[in-house]
Amino acid sequence: MKKILGLVLVLVVGLVLASCGAQKQAAQTAITSAETAWTAARDNVAKILPDDAKGIDDAITAAKASLEEGDVKGALAAAQAIPGKVSALTAGLEAKKAELTTQWTSLSAGLPGVVGEVQKKVDALAKSKHLPAGIDQATFDDAKNSLAQATQAWTDAQSAQASGNLAEALAKASSVKELLVRVMTALKLPVPAALQA
Repeated sequence: MKKILGLVLVLVVGLVLASCGAQKQAAQTAITSAETAWTAARDNVAKILPDDAKGIDDAITAAKASLEEGDVKGALAAAQAIPGKVSALTAGLEAKKAELTTQWTSLSAGLPGVVGEVQKKVDALAKSKHLPAGIDQATFDDAKNSLAQATQAWTDAQSAQASGNLAEALAKASSVKELLVRVMTALKLPVPAALQA
C-alpha cells in the first residue's frame, strides 16, 4: 500500500512539474513573441510616441521580471497583451505623425523669425550705454543666457526633426517658446501671438 501511495505521489509531483515547465515555456515564448513584435515597430513608434514606446519597453521588462520571480501566470498574461498594444500603436502611427508634422510646420514657419527679432533687440540693448528703466544688468544677463539657450534648443529641435524624431523636435520647440517668452518679459518687450499659442 505504501508503495502504491509512493508511486501515486511521484506521478502527481511529476505531472505538476511538467505542467509548471510547460507554463514557463509558454511564458518565455510569449515574451519572445512580444519582443519580436516590438523590435519591428520600436524605432518608428519611439520617434512619434516616445512615452508609449517607453510603456512597451517597461511592460516587456516587467513580464521578464515576473517570470524570473516565479510568477509564471503573471508573466504569461503580461507578455500576451504586448503584441496587441504594439499593433494598436502602429495602427495609429501615421495619423499621429501627420498631426505632429502639421504642428512642426506651423512652428518652423514662425519661430525662427521671432528668435531673430529677439536677438536683434538684445544686440541693440547690449550696444546701448544704458539699459531701459526697470531692467538691471543681472536681468539683462539672464535674458541673454535664456536667448542663447533658446537658440541652441531651436538648433536641436531642427536636428531632431531632420532625424524624424517629431515628438522630440516639438518638445524642444516648446522649450524655445518658453525661453523666448521669458526673455521678452524680462526685457519688457511685447510677446507676439506666435509665442502665446
